[in-house]
Parts: sequence; C-alpha cells; structure tokens
Amino acid sequence: MKSFLASFSLMLCAALASAADFDWKTRFPEGLIDANGQAVDLATLKNKTVAVYCSAHWCPPCRVFTPQLVKFANANKTQLAVVFISSDKGADEMFAYMKETKMPWPAVPFRSAGGGAIKKEQDVSGIPTLLVYGKNGELLTKNGRDLDALKKLLGK
Repeated sequence: MKSFLASFSLMLCAALASAADFDWKTRFPEGLIDANGQAVDLATLKNKTVAVYCSAHWCPPCRVFTPQLVKFANANKTQLAVVFISSDKGADEMFAYMKETKMPWPAVPFRSAGGGAIKKEQDVSGIPTLLVYGKNGELLTKNGRDLDALKKLLGK
C-alpha cells in the first residue's frame, strides 16, 4: 500500500508540474512580438491563463470590444496573458491597431503558421474571438468575450 501511495504521489506531482510548465512554444512556434515588432519572451505566459484574441482593425465589433479587453487585461495582468492573432490585411495595419488601442499584450507574427493553426484548430470563423486556455494549455472556452464568465474562470 505504501508503494502504491508513493507511486501515486509521484505521478500526481509530475502531472501538476507538467501542467504548470506548459510549453507555449508548441502553440506559438514563431514566438511573440510587441507592437514594435520586437521579440517577447514566451516566459511571460508561464503560470497564467492565456487568452488568444483574434481581431482586426477593420472590424467594427472588434474596435468596440478591444478597449474593454485592454481594461480587463490590465486589471488582471497577474493571472491573465493575452496574445493577439491579427486578421488585418498587412503587418503595418496590425502594428497600427496594436498601438492605437494600446494593446498591452504581444502578438504572433503577422500571418504566422502558429496563429493560423490555432484559428483552424478552433474553427475560428468570425471576429472578434477570444479563446481562453488554462495554465496547462488546454482550451477552457471559445467564448472568452463574456468577461464576467472569464472573471469567474480566473477565480475572481
């Protein structure tokens, strides 16, 4: 019985450690960049709930939701990280949108394979979309735009 409990404890610890140490490089293989195109360390996502924001400047509903998300993300930055996947027409438009709306979060490089893979995997067919992943990299919800529900996911 003791050996069973010891084995079980080790497996549980290993599972918890792997969940906390999820490798976000598997989701964002090209890395992340800021509004100036400079590399952002993927470690900024470690031990946080990660919201992947699919949006574009040309999208009126996106321009309404983005300021709300900026405010929410700033208020919850110790628990929540946001990553932007742009549906803009070009990188210049993406960077301008990030700066104009004061997005405090990084983006995947414009038209990156990783961003495209996430949108395809989650069947993102419209914007704005906010996909929310747990600290272990598992999808929690495709409806992250419900900020009250997101607050509950964060334990607030």
